[in-house]
Amino acid sequence: MDFTQALARFIGRSVEVFQTTQFIVGTLSGVSDGFFTVQTAPDAYSAGGQVTVLEVNTEFVRILPV
Repeated sequence: MDFTQALARFIGRSVEVFQTTQFIVGTLSGVSDGFFTVQTAPDAYSAGGQVTVLEVNTEFVRILPV
């Protein structure tokens, strides 16, 4: 089992994605080979929406409790 296969089990869950240059909070909406997508909520700095995250740029992903 690789990273994307493990992450796919958590589609629909709230996640925190840590990258070297940014931090993304939202709902895991999809996983594909080499990347995954997170639906983010609007805040003071962005309109929110779908964010595509490359697996190679990801330090780690925290799956938040239900």
